Amino acid sequence: MNRTEFKKFFESYSKNVDNANKQSFWRLSDEIIKEVIKRNIPRNLTSRNLIMDAGGGTGRWICELSKVYRSNFVLYDLSEDMLEIARENIGKAGISNRVHVIQGDLMDIKGIKNNSIDHIVSIYSPISFVPDKESAIKELYRILKKEGKLLIMGHGGFNALFSKINNYFASPIELKKLEKESMVKWGQNIPKLHVFSKESMENLLKKTRFKIQTTYGIPVFVQPGQEDFDPQNKKISKISNTLQNPDFFKTVLKLEMKYNAIPTIANRGMNILSIGIK
Repeated sequence: MNRTEFKKFFESYSKNVDNANKQSFWRLSDEIIKEVIKRNIPRNLTSRNLIMDAGGGTGRWICELSKVYRSNFVLYDLSEDMLEIARENIGKAGISNRVHVIQGDLMDIKGIKNNSIDHIVSIYSPISFVPDKESAIKELYRILKKEGKLLIMGHGGFNALFSKINNYFASPIELKKLEKESMVKWGQNIPKLHVFSKESMENLLKKTRFKIQTTYGIPVFVQPGQEDFDPQNKKISKISNTLQNPDFFKTVLKLEMKYNAIPTIANRGMNILSIGIK
């Protein structure tokens, strides 16, 4: 993705992204991610510890994590449009004294020293947007402390094929290209994105000497409806409507967390989330 495409996409995307979890599908996805983070990053962190959100956008996840962890945070993102909203969100949450906001490129991380971050999260697939994903992973490895964890999320490759076949009725040419290149184009105004399997995400981390702990599919059973991608978040899909039932929501969440780290199931994920340890 070139800088013009990047700027155009995130200028628009920043305006409504924080409202996505009004849709119950995205609220479920968020709950799965929160549970994965809480199971894998120790709860006993203090103000001496640093958690970095790599590609953290509007700061929504730092605001959520600040309720769970007493650590300080680094928000690192390239989009000024996203960071402008992040500063507002962080101020409203009353955590400005705990968050250091840095604008920069994940492929060449400036302003962060080697071995200085305790744990890194990268939620909802910033790595899928990065042109040189290998350089980004090397930079994240560089700044992470020994024994620190990287929780990194990318778009799921097999789910992309499933969706292109069943929802978009894509042409044979597009399907073959997606399989060969591991990149997907979802729409005219959406940049071409990297997609990952469990194996390709783990191999990407292993090349940079990360030790693989676990890989999750998120989610593995629930499929979004087309309405769940409404930029204005006004439409509602059948699955989001059904997930408004608290018992159904709770049951599906429990099933997701029971099975989403099983190696034979993780590749079902709409997103792939791997945990690497330095």
